[in-house]
Amino acid sequence: MNPVKRCSLFHVLAGAIALAAGPACAQQVYKWNMPTPYADGSFHTKNTRMFADEVRSASNGRIDITVHSNGSLFKLPEIKRAVQTGQVPIAETNLPAYGNEYAFFDIDGILFLDSGYESAARLWKLSKPHLDKRLNAQGITILYTVPFPGMGMVSKKAITKIEDFKGMKHRSWGPAASRFAELVGATPTVLQASELSQAFTVGIVDATLTSSTTAVATQAWDYAKFFIDFQAAHSKDTIIINTATFKGLPAELQQIILTASANAEKRGWDWSKREGEETKARLIKEGMTILTPDAAFVADLRKVGERLAQDWEKRAGPDGAAVLKEYIAGRR
Repeated sequence: MNPVKRCSLFHVLAGAIALAAGPACAQQVYKWNMPTPYADGSFHTKNTRMFADEVRSASNGRIDITVHSNGSLFKLPEIKRAVQTGQVPIAETNLPAYGNEYAFFDIDGILFLDSGYESAARLWKLSKPHLDKRLNAQGITILYTVPFPGMGMVSKKAITKIEDFKGMKHRSWGPAASRFAELVGATPTVLQASELSQAFTVGIVDATLTSSTTAVATQAWDYAKFFIDFQAAHSKDTIIINTATFKGLPAELQQIILTASANAEKRGWDWSKREGEETKARLIKEGMTILTPDAAFVADLRKVGERLAQDWEKRAGPDGAAVLKEYIAGRR
């Protein structure tokens, strides 16, 4: 064969092989939608966007996460199932919203059990094995969690004693909040944080247990006058991922997600501590009054908390009783 023809044939074949192999060798790009129930102004949403940005940057765009805030893609009650069924691969949610399904989802909702970030971390450590077991069985993996600042109450009226709750209409975010309302003589109504402003304005509710960060994110000064600083609990926001989706990623991308998760968790806990004081200062600046319960009011609230703990323990069974016993013993 003519050397020139042989050379030309070689280059033609090599080019054909390269074209055929090109698509197979190209790196897959994963475009994910990520719902969160929180408003754009919430530090949780901001932290989640930073997580998504880190994943996108570290993966050179191979994982591109679009965050959908304010319950715009899925409402809070729908988010866990959306991940479980693969409608979305990843999401930010608040597990106490699913407390009717499984008591441990609602362990943060045992109000007035204790307060402070150290206690919140210890409660998470004790409850996480049970949460992992339940969620893993549903095809869900926990990536990380971040607490809210201590829970208080946004209210149209001043609340300075336990009797002031009687006859009020409380917004509830789950079983524990509903039970609290019932125990203090209020009427609970389940609403999402994104619905707060309208619900207050039209009179559906006149108070809600929530954090100062949610109060600022929803501009509570437009619909209420008081924030009662109960420090009732540190409800936690949790980032979850569909297990099959996660395990289907190349190992290097899995590690990128785990690293970004660890960074977001540390950043989020530190941010939460600052956020509590900064958002209370913002509420005051916008004209709201911050009320701190006196000793007698706190004592009455702790009695309600004991009832909530008893109710939760009945739902949680022996595992729940063991966790509560260890938690209470450790705080002494």
